Amino acid sequence: MIKPVFEERRGAVRAKRILSVEYRLHKSKIRNFDKSWHLSMTEDMSTSGLAFMTEHGYRMGDILELHVVMAGILDIFNGYGTVVRCEKKKTGVFYRVAVKFSDLKARRKIRPTKVTAKRK
Repeated sequence: MIKPVFEERRGAVRAKRILSVEYRLHKSKIRNFDKSWHLSMTEDMSTSGLAFMTEHGYRMGDILELHVVMAGILDIFNGYGTVVRCEKKKTGVFYRVAVKFSDLKARRKIRPTKVTAKRK
């Protein structure tokens, strides 16, 4: 029997899925950080997190706001994730960021408004 060289740390199986992910830095130890939205594609995803390529380097512990969409219309995930790994690629241009989901964003409840008929 061959023993694995490394210990598997994932709590869920990752699937190779290419989905659109919008993200922005929500919380960081850096004071003046970029709060604008960015767009990328996922490399893989599981029920506990995802990985994607970006031109922005992040630090472990940074919290990203994420919006993952399939085919532009189906919301897959809308919430926050904590950066658990950020590896600079050999080309030096891109980073592979691994995020562990930490919290779902509360969806705004739309309350129906009462329609009142005007009396004549």
